[in-house]
Amino acid sequence: MTELDYRAVAAGLFFGFWPLLMQRSMLPGNVSAWVFGAVSLAVVTPFAFKEIGSVPFHEVRWIFGILAGVSGGIGILAFNGGLPKTTSATVSDYFVVMMVVQISVPAIYNILVTGRVTPSKLIGYAFAGIAAYILSK
Repeated sequence: MTELDYRAVAAGLFFGFWPLLMQRSMLPGNVSAWVFGAVSLAVVTPFAFKEIGSVPFHEVRWIFGILAGVSGGIGILAFNGGLPKTTSATVSDYFVVMMVVQISVPAIYNILVTGRVTPSKLIGYAFAGIAAYILSK
């Protein structure tokens, strides 16, 4: 496995755990989104400061960073707004539905960017959708 593979696995594990932990916090949706954002900022800040200046400031495409932050913020508010309404038994179903939609976005993006879909990717998308459907039942 490459470093990129290890990073993807680690991200998947931690992205998989945080909603399950947050659901147990009993925080209301917007408060849990704020706690998530504040603690995430505290964890990320030291690492971010190490990289400041690694790319010339004038070359950074700030609009995409800002749009990504807005998109992520809205997503966290939407997702965390539903977490308090789940139970320990239903939180995984809620999470799976979100993941199916989340997986669909880069899959569609890939098709739009490349202008094609290979048979193997089409089969993979179908199996991912079927697996997500079965897991949410």
